Amino acid sequence: MDFSKLNKKASDSFHKQRNMLKKLAQGKTLKCEKCSGVLTLNLATTEAGKGVVRCKQGCTDIILELGT
Repeated sequence: MDFSKLNKKASDSFHKQRNMLKKLAQGKTLKCEKCSGVLTLNLATTEAGKGVVRCKQGCTDIILELGT
């Protein structure tokens, strides 16, 4: 089986999300791809070791596991 296309897609997705997190951490404004709402990065969640990126409508809702 040839997994090269799947590996490429996973790699592209990882790099896209990593770059999005870098920009949000730098204070840049990014918009949700679905609703065009502003994405927010919250690293001070009530759950220890977790962060979240989301838009107001909930189209984008990414839970982050933060290393210590």
